[in-house]
Amino acid sequence: MKFTHKYAAPVARMLAAMALACGVVAPAAVAQPADVGVDNTPILAARDAWRARDAVALLAARDQLIRLQHPLAPWADYWAMMLQLPTISVAEVDAFFARWPDSYVADRGRNDWLLELGRRQDWTTFLRIQPQFRMADDREVACLDVWARYQTRPATQAPATWRSQAQQAWWDQKDADQGCDRMASGLLAAGVLMPDDVWHKLRLLVETNKPKGVQQTARHLGEAVAQVAVRLMNSPQAVLQPGGLAASLTSPDPEPAGAPGASIGPATNVKPPPKRLSLLRKKAVPKPTLNSIPLTIAPESQGPLTLLAFIRWASVDHVAAAQAMADPATRAAWQWRAQEAAWAWSQLGRTAAWRLLPQAPAYYARAWTDLGMAAGAGELAQGAGNWSDETLAWMVRAAIRSATARDMSRWVQVEQAVSAMTPAQRSDPAWLYWQARALQARAAQTPDQAAALRQQARELLIRVADPLTFYGQLASESLQGRSPAPPQTPAPLSESELVAAEVEPGIDRALRLLALGWRSDAVREWNFTLSRTRHGGLNDRELLAVAEVACRRQIWDRCINTSERTRQQVSLAQRYPTPFHDEVLAAAAEVGLDAAYMYGLIRQESRFIVAARSSVGASGLMQVMPATAAWTARKLDIPYSPELLTERSTNLRIGAGYLKLVLDDFEGTQAMAAAAYNAGPSRPRRWREGGTVDAAAWAENVPFAETRDYVKKVLANATVYGHVLNGQSLSLKRRLGETIGPRVVSAPGEAQDLP
Repeated sequence: MKFTHKYAAPVARMLAAMALACGVVAPAAVAQPADVGVDNTPILAARDAWRARDAVALLAARDQLIRLQHPLAPWADYWAMMLQLPTISVAEVDAFFARWPDSYVADRGRNDWLLELGRRQDWTTFLRIQPQFRMADDREVACLDVWARYQTRPATQAPATWRSQAQQAWWDQKDADQGCDRMASGLLAAGVLMPDDVWHKLRLLVETNKPKGVQQTARHLGEAVAQVAVRLMNSPQAVLQPGGLAASLTSPDPEPAGAPGASIGPATNVKPPPKRLSLLRKKAVPKPTLNSIPLTIAPESQGPLTLLAFIRWASVDHVAAAQAMADPATRAAWQWRAQEAAWAWSQLGRTAAWRLLPQAPAYYARAWTDLGMAAGAGELAQGAGNWSDETLAWMVRAAIRSATARDMSRWVQVEQAVSAMTPAQRSDPAWLYWQARALQARAAQTPDQAAALRQQARELLIRVADPLTFYGQLASESLQGRSPAPPQTPAPLSESELVAAEVEPGIDRALRLLALGWRSDAVREWNFTLSRTRHGGLNDRELLAVAEVACRRQIWDRCINTSERTRQQVSLAQRYPTPFHDEVLAAAAEVGLDAAYMYGLIRQESRFIVAARSSVGASGLMQVMPATAAWTARKLDIPYSPELLTERSTNLRIGAGYLKLVLDDFEGTQAMAAAAYNAGPSRPRRWREGGTVDAAAWAENVPFAETRDYVKKVLANATVYGHVLNGQSLSLKRRLGETIGPRVVSAPGEAQDLP
């Protein structure tokens, strides 16, 4: 059957899953389920037919698998449904769901079916199916749900309720799509969504550099706005200069002002900034043809458009944007309202914070001042609540970097930013911890309120405290004045609990998928089973039993990730296993490296999957890049050839050796060494410049989200492994150190050849 372009996304997702299955694969002998006598020929034939889009062969293989009651028959049935999705009937899909109740493929199929029902505008069936979609992880489906319910709404339901729901669904969608755009178009026409909602969506999209989303969204405000919005993504400074808005309607796009990429990127990716905005030269505007219809920008759109251009400009050329903002006449020419000016200042703050520049808190302070001009004191946080999550997060990071570098006045910005966060963001352990620190700082400065403030801080730290996580360990030590106690070991699992885990259908299917080498599909099946098999998911004892099934088969990533889901009963043996114990300890000892630190890094890098390989080519337990491996082997005189990179012993020796060289180059500071291992040594060398700051604040200010998370998890892991291996106390502070700052003069010079 020929496949239409409308279903390219679902098909691509399935093909990508199959492609990924060829990547990281657990050893087949380990991952096989107990019943290894099942004939897998039909499921392999079904997969081949699916990949070839051969509907006839796929249906034949599916029917054979169902007759044989093969455990993987649901997957063949799902593939068959996907091939027929453009024309399949409601009754046929209902039958598919009935055949495989409470299964991963049924719920994944609901996702695809709901998108198809949206295309068909079959809202009656959509509203019947949507409540059964358990994963609820598709933002486009969320938008279609709002639109479907709006069209069948009770007449008494208030428009404000619909606007709030639509805003949340639309703003949460990060890029262009058909479902959310359809909902927005309909609700704008109905007067439920307003132009201000479109401008807000555009600001979020420009911040995160989503040009397709910008183009799609701007069309809701007319062709003139859409033309300017497209242009400003490539040439924001051209839009901001005098006459730039009008010129954008007729002149071709010039070369981009900065390299495309993340909305906030390394300074090396942008051109040197001009000294003043007036130095930006306007290109000649070609005369419109006689057949062209002149477009104009409405006065009420000029300020919002220049704000979009400024947001983009600040991300690609921060210095020039900051210089322009410093000129009151230039700001006046951009026609911003106070709240728009506040957003602009906040974007300067965000980009400066990402670059670890000391001006960031001052920019945020100016944003707060402009908000105060637009609202009463009690509404300041509400106004800042319109800022993106990342803007508020970087406000906290900039504040703690400055405050722990002795500018105590900046602690107030931590409280301001957290007060503006949504309840979900505010409950993140990072922001709870730093809010507690800010309250403690305020208590030290206001003796009359000290007791109440310290109690508030204590209550926040209690919410964060956990002996196994980065901020949980810090909070525990702050509360107790000593290292936290390790969790109690759960009672041993019974044989009946283990048998029940092994025969759980979703777990059995996942093990079979692993045995076939289809890891990506197996992980999805496994995770769905843990949380979706029954209402509320598996309980702690069931999770421990499923984790043990994985542990005994040496499927270490599933062992760890499953055990991490328990809420009350915590097994350190499962969460922090020590595979290849003797080899890891020998490799660490050979170079004088702390084995707990090495284990903490391996757990984060590969989850102990020997054949792990990243998208950029890092391989093995310690995820070493080929060039780094060759350099380290030469440096340490380790026998090496490229085919040995995934050989376990060689990978451990080279990884340990490189980690020790990195650690020595950063004077034994484990946080910086972990950052260097993940992002390369040159970056943390830059990140340590400036003032000396609290070590935890330094880790939280690592600019790259992946590296920031990596550093915190490696150190928390290492702290626990220190206890598991050597009985050490769970003291993260001891491992993290007090402060991080520039290289001391007496330290040896940097190892410039370190890759």
